[in-house]
Amino acid sequence: MMTNSLHERLYRADLASFTKLAFHELSPRDELGTSRHVDIMADALQGCLDRGATRLILNAPPRSLKSHCASVAMVVFALGRDPTRKIIVVAGTRALAAELQRRVIALMRTPRCRVLFPHLRPTVTPGEIILPHGGGILYRAVGQSLIGRGAGLIVIDDPIAPHRAQDDAARGGVSAWYDAEIVPRLNDKAGGAIVLVMQRVHEDDLTAHVRKSGVWAEVVLPAIALNYEAWRLHQRRTVLRQKGEPLLPDREGKDTLIAILHEIGAYNFRAQYLQQPSKAPGLERVGWFWAPRPFGSQPEMPIGGAFRKVREIDTILFEVFGVGQPPPYASEAPYSDADWEARAIVQQQRLVAEAQADRHRQEA
Repeated sequence: MMTNSLHERLYRADLASFTKLAFHELSPRDELGTSRHVDIMADALQGCLDRGATRLILNAPPRSLKSHCASVAMVVFALGRDPTRKIIVVAGTRALAAELQRRVIALMRTPRCRVLFPHLRPTVTPGEIILPHGGGILYRAVGQSLIGRGAGLIVIDDPIAPHRAQDDAARGGVSAWYDAEIVPRLNDKAGGAIVLVMQRVHEDDLTAHVRKSGVWAEVVLPAIALNYEAWRLHQRRTVLRQKGEPLLPDREGKDTLIAILHEIGAYNFRAQYLQQPSKAPGLERVGWFWAPRPFGSQPEMPIGGAFRKVREIDTILFEVFGVGQPPPYASEAPYSDADWEARAIVQQQRLVAEAQADRHRQEA
């Protein structure tokens, strides 16, 4: 068994261990459960403190502790090791910024944190924490000016709410604010670090915007693994996820995730839970019955097969969860000439019927 001294050394040196300690200190009645996602996120975040990483995107589903890792545990850990460090935390709303500040103060004042970092004696004002050594944290909401303030570490936490993501002006405003306000606030433009932590909400959200610079490291954790994942942490150990494995099996297993999919819809689920936003809500995929053109077929018949609409939710159920029948376009077996022609005829009849129905609706 590790002695208290060894534990304390571990908590002061390893952000993942400190992040788990912080969770238990702030939520003593809650179970952390599976914590490998915390190990992955904390390892990447510690790279911004110790290993020279300067730009990090962290995309993960709602309620996966990403804010706890980046905006609470990491900033306290960073100040505990260097109380002269200046940090800016920017949240999507003033209420979120205030909540993050409250949780950081609560963590600094827990008995175990005071033992680990006794020099963390914060002076607190609304929107700011100041330490006796000169360091501290400035809290702001997206859209607020940061003129006159600088930092060596900036954390941006959920910069836009999902319900505002379809507002082009609001989304563009977040990107414009980032360009104007964030990079200029770094005291050290070459060595300062920016961390963007958010769930995806739109194909053109802030994650997509900052990616255009091409300098960002990324940690993308879908709620269920879309492919085999091997996360090699700097301690030379590897965290593995098999395809189809939930990120939070203790709280959000496959059945729970399927229920969420049905409740919030395919568009929101693909963005917030799979971190793969679609182009626009309400769109259905176009399925393709693939088959070579039969020899001697009529030239006006479609080349390759026939189209069919496929509900996006059914596509996710099959491709991600293995539930239901494969969509038509997923079939790789060629149809016989007779089958191919029969499907093409049925499709042609369907298209004619749909066109006639549309015309009748317009005339009515």
